[in-house]
Amino acid sequence: MSIFESLGVPLLTVAVTLGGGWLVTTRTTRVTDHWDQIRKNRDTDQTAAGEFQRLYGEFVAVWKTWNALTSGHTPVSSPERPGWGCLERATAAEGAIEALLAKLAAERVLTGAEVDVLGGVRQAFKAVRRAIQRGEPLDWRSSEIQPYVAFKSLASAVSVLLGTATRTRRRPSAAMAARTFREITHNRHEVTWIETAQGISLRARQS
Repeated sequence: MSIFESLGVPLLTVAVTLGGGWLVTTRTTRVTDHWDQIRKNRDTDQTAAGEFQRLYGEFVAVWKTWNALTSGHTPVSSPERPGWGCLERATAAEGAIEALLAKLAAERVLTGAEVDVLGGVRQAFKAVRRAIQRGEPLDWRSSEIQPYVAFKSLASAVSVLLGTATRTRRRPSAAMAARTFREITHNRHEVTWIETAQGISLRARQS
């Protein structure tokens, strides 16, 4: 037996062992990276869901505060007026919602129905600011008032969306994200947001 023949089997064994170790290590790293990404996505979604729920609570707080302060129909036009703080809080909440929606557009591939829900909830958040600017209470005195029912339906749908894992690991391109955000903030939602919410309720009854 030549020296090459005598060394061949040990060298082959070493090569196979090293190759197998490399494959196992590579696969383990990929699996670890995959689960790390899932965990990061889940943490991001939970943070976004918590922020949305905080803003929903802020909307209700401003609404109730403004209605309690309102006497007559005195428009808010200066910081000396009692509703100025409510107006500042309402506009801050709207700004935070807008930022959250931009984040979602950049991080998720959204369906047309999801875009409509997000565009609808954005419009619903404008209700209290518009009431303050008119100097009138937000007239959602009953839990069955249509805009209030719509707001609750949209808020619930957004909470479910934020709490649901994305269907795909693919992130939208910059162009897709910009297009989606334009659709979310489109003025058409001003007249369709209640209809969008009614569609949610209809699908819930049918399921």
